[in-house]
Amino acid sequence: MDQRYRIPPLAMLNAFTAFARTGGIRRAAAELRVDHAAISRHIRDLENILGTPLRDKETGTLTLAGHTYYSRITPLLEELATATADIRNHTPPLTITCAHGFAYHWLLPRLSTFRRAHPQLEIMLRPVDANTAFHVTGVETDNHAHIGYVRDDAPLAEPRNTRSMIIARPDVFPVAAPLCLTELGGQPRTTADLLRAPLLQEEDEAEWKLWFHAQNVACTKLPAATRLWQAHITLAAARAGEGIALGNIFLLGNDLETGHLVRVQPTQTPLREVALGAYLLRASTATWEKKSLITFRNWLLEQVELETQNTSSLP
Repeated sequence: MDQRYRIPPLAMLNAFTAFARTGGIRRAAAELRVDHAAISRHIRDLENILGTPLRDKETGTLTLAGHTYYSRITPLLEELATATADIRNHTPPLTITCAHGFAYHWLLPRLSTFRRAHPQLEIMLRPVDANTAFHVTGVETDNHAHIGYVRDDAPLAEPRNTRSMIIARPDVFPVAAPLCLTELGGQPRTTADLLRAPLLQEEDEAEWKLWFHAQNVACTKLPAATRLWQAHITLAAARAGEGIALGNIFLLGNDLETGHLVRVQPTQTPLREVALGAYLLRASTATWEKKSLITFRNWLLEQVELETQNTSSLP
């Protein structure tokens, strides 16, 4: 075979795509159930074969070449996996795409229970940007479902031949690191006092404005603050003490239990419980009635119900 067309070993490709998909060496190792040193070695060997760096060693993120390579080989590897499953007469993996925060802090820690209950069904979890379209490039429409958060003020433009279901409508509330609250002088007296605090925003002011409106606080413009594009990055900034963020139980993980974050609760104006949107599960009509997705969405609803019960029992 012409040396130009030699394909790198599958172990290297699997290690690289797992790293790109999960965003971390240790996460990739946990997903593939190997030592993290093996992931690092495979990525390094792949870079040597390709003659270009795929991972920025300073930031730990993909380089431009890494992004390009990942986007091109992922659909090919998924097609290979599907073809292999078909020839073995196995059920192909069900790809679940969803925003990073929901994936990392809520869904990923629970997937092991799904695998134990349904060992014959394989789930491919693929975190994507919150604003990524449902039909993600490189994902087969007929074996793909998406979990996304849709705000109530955002009209949902469903693609044709698509089914959807509300998973949960979580309350949204402000949180901050204990150190941040201490530097602000403790809990605010009133909800309106938050307008003078450093409010961490996602891509715009819309969610904070909706939240203040639901609390009956007039808010035409928020003070200048850092914009961080996605909810999970905003909450990471809050953990670092950078300011106050809006969160919900599906994004916070165990932050409240561990004390990394605390609820911001004005002392004189109790906060109203506010839901600003919902998490939706979406899939093509063809996928919706497949046994794998029926099994997954029933399990998903059970997990959400357990989360709701556990949250309501907290003091």
